[in-house]
Amino acid sequence: MKEIIIETKICKQCWVHFDITDKDLEFYDKISPVFNSVKYSIPTPTLCPDCRQQRRFSFRNERNLYRRECNATGKDIISIYSPDKPYKVYNQKDWWSDRWNAKKFWVSFDCSKWFFEQFDSLLKKVPLLHSTSIWNENSDYAWSFNSKNCYLFFVWADCEDCYFSEWLMSCKNCVDCADCEDCNHCFNCIDCHGCFDCRNLIRWNDCINCNFSYQIENCSDCIFCHNLKNKKFCINNIQYSEEQYIKEVLKISANNNVFIELFSKTTVKNLSLINCENCIWDLLTNCKNIFHWFWWFNSHDCKFCDANVNNSYFYDWASWNTELSLEIGSWSNIYNSAFCYELIWNNKYLLYSAFCDNSSNLFGCIWLRNSSYCILNKQYAKDEYEVLVPKIINHMKKTWEWWEFFPSSISPFWYNETVANEYYPLSKEETLSKWFKWSDYEAPFPKVDKIIPANKLPENISDIPDDILNWAIECEVSSKPFRIIKQELEFYRKHSLPIPRRHPDIRHLDRMCLRNPRKLFDRRCDNCNKEIKTTYSPDRSEIVYCEDCYEKLI
Repeated sequence: MKEIIIETKICKQCWVHFDITDKDLEFYDKISPVFNSVKYSIPTPTLCPDCRQQRRFSFRNERNLYRRECNATGKDIISIYSPDKPYKVYNQKDWWSDRWNAKKFWVSFDCSKWFFEQFDSLLKKVPLLHSTSIWNENSDYAWSFNSKNCYLFFVWADCEDCYFSEWLMSCKNCVDCADCEDCNHCFNCIDCHGCFDCRNLIRWNDCINCNFSYQIENCSDCIFCHNLKNKKFCINNIQYSEEQYIKEVLKISANNNVFIELFSKTTVKNLSLINCENCIWDLLTNCKNIFHWFWWFNSHDCKFCDANVNNSYFYDWASWNTELSLEIGSWSNIYNSAFCYELIWNNKYLLYSAFCDNSSNLFGCIWLRNSSYCILNKQYAKDEYEVLVPKIINHMKKTWEWWEFFPSSISPFWYNETVANEYYPLSKEETLSKWFKWSDYEAPFPKVDKIIPANKLPENISDIPDDILNWAIECEVSSKPFRIIKQELEFYRKHSLPIPRRHPDIRHLDRMCLRNPRKLFDRRCDNCNKEIKTTYSPDRSEIVYCEDCYEKLI
């Protein structure tokens, strides 16, 4: 996918330069909507890719849950919307029910107001789903799909008995893990696939009973290892007999500090790509013609994405089977849509809409199901729709809204609640100066028998009493209290793991720090001096090899 730079623009927010290519222009032309045989062209973006992603991420709350009142029943629910926000929130059962109709909140478009102002007003009227979580069992404190017995488990699907983790798929009995698939009985693992009974690993595949290791594949019973394939009974990449290995492991005082020191000095591959063609990014499998995309598989012809899609630019959120989409976030089966977020299933030809399901030809709509030809939730005939939408587009061109995603100022979440603050952290002062919003809401303190500082906890899990389930632990970093749940305690005891000293949010940030940034750097292979792209910045201590040199090494 050879691309030719047509124009270099300056981001209107951060002032960095970014390129527009011929392939970009082709895509914008392909996805531009047509009404009555007239194409309403989507122009090139005004923000750089990072600022566009930051803006989309500001609409995405993955980890923050609150107790609040359900506006349908008056009962307490767990919600991603804090109780101080001006939104109506329904529980799952009532939100999906036929007892109410989102079309009753319709408004007529007012050409004297900005479109985003009118959408924001509608957003405050239409009830929102309390949590992005469906088809789950016993997983109230989760942001997931089709999962069972999960707690503080955020984003992804088909998991069981997983806790304090994010972006897991088809995993069971995992704690404090991130971006893992088909793993079982794993703890504190990142970017892993097909592993069993492993702890403290980063970027590994098909391993069993491995600990404190980095970038290993098809290994078992290894500790403090890196860049290994098809090995067994290794310590620090040194081969042992089974008997020797067992003796040596008993002498080892394994801890994260030793692991991080090892990790920082190891040799790494510039990009982790498996069966990929013409891809420049990281952690991709079975992909073709992908640029600026992180951790995905089975996709092609995409830019600046984060999901299983085809022919899509600037896509965000998690999704399956999506094509021809520009700056949207959705769940599954989306076609030819732009500037939308939290679309659900089977939508096509949607513009500037949110929370819609099995619908087509909508503009500025919120939570419509099985609907077509609606604007701001108001039903129109097809010919009326195709006359009014061009008028709205022309109005948005005059107000400089037409080619932009929703502004962060109308996000239902404040900046420090969102994924944006994880990848683009800002202080409260910086946030407010950039026209984002900041939340000062503090959840009520939990009722507990006592609070114990983390440094007062016994080191040995066998010395931890059952009463700890009634205590709050004071985080050693943030001093924020947190609790241990019964299933979690059973997991630590089964695997002889110590009780955590840090709040789940701090542990999440610790995992984030162990992952590479979503940014590509230019540097040279430390072996052959070849120019390479990598997510390892030039000032880092790892030795970075190109793919050819790395394969020879291992």
